[in-house]
Amino acid sequence: MAALRCTVVTPTESVLESEATYVELPAWDGQKGVATGAAPFLVKLGQGRLRVEKSSGGSEVYLLAGGFAQMNGGMLTVLADSAVIAASINAADAEKELIAANADSGKRGTLEARDEVERRQRLAYARVDLARSGARR
Repeated sequence: MAALRCTVVTPTESVLESEATYVELPAWDGQKGVATGAAPFLVKLGQGRLRVEKSSGGSEVYLLAGGFAQMNGGMLTVLADSAVIAASINAADAEKELIAANADSGKRGTLEARDEVERRQRLAYARVDLARSGARR
């Protein structure tokens, strides 16, 4: 089976370069699957799980926090604001982060401040979900 080239980078590091058979990523409006032979696209990323099924077998799971992804010519490039490997997420710390984000949700403030709180809540929820699900394979 042919593979697609998947590259994940953040502003500070190159996180992953791998041949993959399938990639699931968090688009701003829901999860999107990308397989070999996918048509070109550009999509804004949200917060959530990035799963890369490697051509060599196995998969890697990351938590992404926004950015963009582009598929072009058999190459998927993910430009993420941040990317953390799921296996490194501590469940207790993730739950504390979610509790803190939820506590801030009742505060009044500017529209930008409320948007930031909602972004923190979505990211914290995704972090807790990954930590609890065991999606570390």
